[in-house]
Amino acid sequence: MPEIENRITKRDINLVDETFDASQSGSCHLYVQIEPQGLSFCVFNTVINKFIVLRNYLFHETSPHTWVDECSSIFANDELLGLKYKSSGLLWVSPRSTLVPDDLFDPNEADTYLSFNHGELANERTQYNYIKSAGLYQVFSCPESLINLLRSYQPKIRLFHQTTPLIESLIARNASPDKFMAIYFYSCNLEFVIVENKKLLFYNGFQINAPEDSVYFLAGVSNLFNIELLSTHLLYVGDLKRLPPEVAILEDYVERIIECEPPNTVTYSYLITEPLRKNFINLFNLFGCES
Repeated sequence: MPEIENRITKRDINLVDETFDASQSGSCHLYVQIEPQGLSFCVFNTVINKFIVLRNYLFHETSPHTWVDECSSIFANDELLGLKYKSSGLLWVSPRSTLVPDDLFDPNEADTYLSFNHGELANERTQYNYIKSAGLYQVFSCPESLINLLRSYQPKIRLFHQTTPLIESLIARNASPDKFMAIYFYSCNLEFVIVENKKLLFYNGFQINAPEDSVYFLAGVSNLFNIELLSTHLLYVGDLKRLPPEVAILEDYVERIIECEPPNTVTYSYLITEPLRKNFINLFNLFGCES
């Protein structure tokens, strides 16, 4: 097969392990992440149990409905996105979602659940995931034109909201009966997750307009659950060496901020270094949501 250049530029990440073989893509999983900053994707080889590709493209626009044109261009020009894979999944990063307990969930009412909390939004299609470890359904929406685009290249692609692998992975890693609080930050949104004894106690997301807002919401959530911040290790889903100001400000209010470790049940190409594993940890965790 022709050699694929490995390069890093200011606008994208392009890491392709030498073991990647386009003719063997049918034994691989494709995972795509779309968020306000851009589109990323990775490829997991099921035969050798390894992530072997990581690519990232930055968007120029900020509105989800303008991303479709950019995604269309990326899919049309990236030689890996159109290959046939064993399975494919989209990780959709958006604050527009709501959790519903499984015993109250009715798939025919998914639109109602979402509009009740977020209002009506035209040209979006409601989706939902089951978060097995929490006994909850995550209901969310995605632009219909984007879903149609993705399925024109990957007809069987499954859609996941970013909180699905986030909550699943945090519950799976909690072996202690004590409460712990985790945070995930993206594009002016800060999400809090509290887990105790492998059970989800709390999840919510807040829009952050200034770093001080993070302190306000942290204090409110900790008071709600009687968490003593000065003796709390706050788990950060991301790379500690690149803390955004909205997270870094919390270092003055907790005992310590620690970082969430990437999945250790799989291996990674040597090209996908530890900082990248942590920056894209939610995308890599999507592998555990396939079943």
